Amino acid sequence: MAATRWVQDPVVSDGETGGGFQMPPVPSLEVVYRTDPSVLASVLPPPLSPPAAPRVHVRVCEIDLHFGDFRHHEMVGYFAVDAQCGEIAGEYPLLIPIDLEPALSISREKYGEPKKLADIELVRDGDHVEGRIARDGVTFIEIVGDVSGALPLPEPQQTSQFWFKFLPATIGEGFDAGPFLVRLDQLRTVESLEGVDGKLVLRDAPSCPVVDLPVLEVESIRWARRVAANTYNLVGPVDADAFLPHAAIRYR
Repeated sequence: MAATRWVQDPVVSDGETGGGFQMPPVPSLEVVYRTDPSVLASVLPPPLSPPAAPRVHVRVCEIDLHFGDFRHHEMVGYFAVDAQCGEIAGEYPLLIPIDLEPALSISREKYGEPKKLADIELVRDGDHVEGRIARDGVTFIEIVGDVSGALPLPEPQQTSQFWFKFLPATIGEGFDAGPFLVRLDQLRTVESLEGVDGKLVLRDAPSCPVVDLPVLEVESIRWARRVAANTYNLVGPVDADAFLPHAAIRYR
């Protein structure tokens, strides 16, 4: 029988077994802002609950890895709100834009990450920095500014992200599998950190409604290089009826 690539042995790489893996340092342009607490609470599916402070995290970063002659390059965005899951404080990403199509399926199906294809750029020219995320012809996230100087390095931070993994129903409404809560435990170590004097602009995009979380106060704009060590955990099933209103936006 002729060899075929349609049937292959599964490959499990380091870090996909739940044991954890560490990303090299990546540059990231980051904004933290406060939003309306009632709006933030409304976007959280159970069992997540509102945090003490209604913060939103916006990031644009570049991952550029070299393995011998092989280069892996992707641009990634991040739009998340702070959330609680029982006693665990973390972040609930509403959207993780990415420009690498092969990463979509594995991220959604295996981990439940809310990834969508987008055009993403991150530029630093001297002290001037710009980050943009666009989809369907709309630049719905834009960060522009100038580096103002180095900031003290924080201690390594242990945090978590909460994702929801599910399969929409083949026929009718609901799910054929899930939803399940997945928790990413992440140790973040900042290698360099600089303040930025600049602005965040959010624009309306139907498939990425970031403007629905209004900017009430910008807490910080920063340029960082950070190392992240990740460990994945399948927490378990969640209330399907309660999660259903949060599912549709993932496929727009």
